[in-house]
Amino acid sequence: MIKDRGNIKWASMMLPEHLELLREYKQGYAKQQRELADWELEELQQTIDLAYNQHQNVKLDVWSDGKITQWIGKINSININTNELILETLLKIKRIPLKNICSAQLDADYYD
Repeated sequence: MIKDRGNIKWASMMLPEHLELLREYKQGYAKQQRELADWELEELQQTIDLAYNQHQNVKLDVWSDGKITQWIGKINSININTNELILETLLKIKRIPLKNICSAQLDADYYD
């Protein structure tokens, strides 16, 4: 009877060069910034405008250095000249480029 070893048997059939190329592909794919669709950009703009005008807390997912970082706070201002959003968090004031924002959600229960 043949013993089934699961995924181990398939790894031996791949050349080391193939495994290395697959790892490189996965790393490169994870570091690519995703382009937002028009409706996503419009929804993002509406959420940011609502949070800014009503002085509500917002949770932003920001693309930086090949990964997504989350920031939570209140929007102090939006600088159109430099295309930056100024976010006040609990510990500091953060300047975030508008082009790097992936998503925004209102976060009412963070802090007042």
